[in-house]
Amino acid sequence: MKPNPGGILAPNEIVGRDLVIAHLKATLEQQSVLITAERRSGKTHVLDKFKSEAPQNWAVIKRDVGALRSAAEFTQYVLADLYPFLSPQTKFRNWVNDMVKDLGGTKIGPVALPNFAAKDWKKTLEEAITHLDELPSIEKVIFLWDELPWMLEAITKKNPQEAMELLDCLRALRQTRPAKLRMVFTGSLGLHHIVRQLKDKGYNNTPVNDMLTLEIEPLSVPDATDLARQLCQGCGLQSVNDDLYDLLATSVDCVPYYIHHVVSSLLKIPNITSKPLDASSVEAAITQAIHSADNPWDLQHYEERTLAYYSAQRGECLALLDAVASSSAPIPIAAVIQRAKAAYPAVAQQDWIELTRLLERDHYFKRNPAGEVAFKFTVVKRWWIWHRDLATAANVIGSNK
Repeated sequence: MKPNPGGILAPNEIVGRDLVIAHLKATLEQQSVLITAERRSGKTHVLDKFKSEAPQNWAVIKRDVGALRSAAEFTQYVLADLYPFLSPQTKFRNWVNDMVKDLGGTKIGPVALPNFAAKDWKKTLEEAITHLDELPSIEKVIFLWDELPWMLEAITKKNPQEAMELLDCLRALRQTRPAKLRMVFTGSLGLHHIVRQLKDKGYNNTPVNDMLTLEIEPLSVPDATDLARQLCQGCGLQSVNDDLYDLLATSVDCVPYYIHHVVSSLLKIPNITSKPLDASSVEAAITQAIHSADNPWDLQHYEERTLAYYSAQRGECLALLDAVASSSAPIPIAAVIQRAKAAYPAVAQQDWIELTRLLERDHYFKRNPAGEVAFKFTVVKRWWIWHRDLATAANVIGSNK
């Protein structure tokens, strides 16, 4: 296997995801799923491998909807994705063709689909799903909608009411087709932020309370070590024992994306394949990526997104993040809030508690059984300390594991 940082992997190159895929399949037998995970955690690869291994009598439809900007456009793509399965059915084909004649059409791939400027997208979406009954040989129709929260955020900015209606419509469709229809929502933006924005505008519903939340975690240490070994050996990089592969994997939190990047970086070292790989070379590659002004691992995103996620409370969130990053060990929530309060004394205690909860949901923090918090990812903590020039003794690999 060769490193492919950020690229598309073949299903047989996706390592260590068999258990989570089996859990996803077992869950979809019963209900729909909301996948949560930090960006670059391998969500898309999990979906790809699940699709490649799904039962033959399941129609699995995967689409990245992050670039869509309206419920009508979303509905068009749902019809386009259903068309290969339903076009042999006369009722569906005639229904689509009649709408194209009435409304005009937009070509999506080889399919001409109706424009919805003069037709209710919600009614069309509901009618499209009723045609699933024409597929008796297909047990489940499963929509895998990647980056759905980004689409909802774009709709919310333009028309919050439409975003509310779309969420409610999708939930209603799941309720009306409980045996056959399944949906999987995932994305690098947490759906809870969109719902929070909509609640500020009067939304009172709970649109995903019928879906199981499934978090995609980093690889286990054995699987991450095996991935590091396969990538290194596939490129002619050798180690005298497995300890170095373990070091490489655990130093980047067992995240496949970073493991691929580190091995790719090692290959740039002159004559690196002529002698056994050593720990100093691995650490130098990691440190260079964390400190690089070119931001090759896109770590700056963790600071930049706080503006979109927390808006007017961004300053308070940065103060909380700085307080946790500055601690060399997990720290009690009360102590974190006390440190942050020094900069924002007027903020109410309950607001601080809510912000720490959001930071945990957004994968910045992890909380141990004693209620203490630390950065969830060592790589992010190291970058945060370096980028924000924080005085700490925690600037070492694995300091908060």
